[in-house]
Amino acid sequence: MEREPAVTWSAFQRRCAAVVAASVAALVVASAALVWAASQDAPTGRRWWVVAGAALLIGFAASLPLLREVGSTDYVLSCLALAILLVLALAAVFSAAQAAHGIGIHGHAPPSAAATVTDCHRTGRQMDEQAPGDPTYGCTYHWSVDGRPFSEERPTDEPYPDGHRTTVWLDNGRMITARPSLLAIPFWILCALAASAATLAFTATLAWKADQAGLLRRPAP
Repeated sequence: MEREPAVTWSAFQRRCAAVVAASVAALVVASAALVWAASQDAPTGRRWWVVAGAALLIGFAASLPLLREVGSTDYVLSCLALAILLVLALAAVFSAAQAAHGIGIHGHAPPSAAATVTDCHRTGRQMDEQAPGDPTYGCTYHWSVDGRPFSEERPTDEPYPDGHRTTVWLDNGRMITARPSLLAIPFWILCALAASAATLAFTATLAWKADQAGLLRRPAP
């Protein structure tokens, strides 16, 4: 027997709930585009930031009429649930972006260049189980392409003397000091699949709860 919702929602409130759902979907899409671009060191542009900000503001404004019925505690819990949904979706996007980047690196041989290392200095300490661990360093790498000099500071595990010779790889304008491990590719693929499954399951759960609350169906005449 179907349980009657404890709250009778007006048509206006159900429309507000639909706007909230659409705003959350737009926020997820815009945030996913930003995370993917950042993971690939690609320019994000202002468009996706505008979409994400607008979706957040519209969703918040549309949710306020629901606050009168659900109470502050349930409202905060609902916002927390939507935040968890966003984190799960972005975790799936980030993992997929890392897997795509690893596949792209190993799918072709990126150009490499001889480089010299200078100006190594301590940048901090790694935290290991809430206790100071090994120190971390940063060094400046200098290389040239077609006679044009480049330099970039990158983190390293150990300090090198000035003039240390090494090799750097160039991937779409980004300098990398080591190619990612092949084992990282299946790891990120599994992470992407797990996060995607969790996102779909959590979305289904939220939709079921909204239906049980009466937001997805009209009240009986």
